[in-house]
Amino acid sequence: EDGTFLDAARHANALALRLRDGIAALGYELPVASPSNQQFPVLPNAVMERLQALGYEFEIDHAVDGGHTLIRLVTSWATPEQAVEDFLRDLAACQRQ
Repeated sequence: EDGTFLDAARHANALALRLRDGIAALGYELPVASPSNQQFPVLPNAVMERLQALGYEFEIDHAVDGGHTLIRLVTSWATPEQAVEDFLRDLAACQRQ
């Protein structure tokens, strides 16, 4: 009635789109055009492992080839904007290593 559910969904989706745009700006492929709170980037395995070492959790969907994996990232009503910014910052740093 009061729109709380819709506001929560808008928040999750907006953060996921920010995540998608930031990942794409770093040059990573997102083969699934997802308009939802789930995003599916393909990352080099070394970058994925560095992110995991930093404490990031995500679903490993499948290996794309011997050196790349498609992962699933999910945002929710409770995801802080700073978490998305931190992930993008750390992704960029892992890319440079």
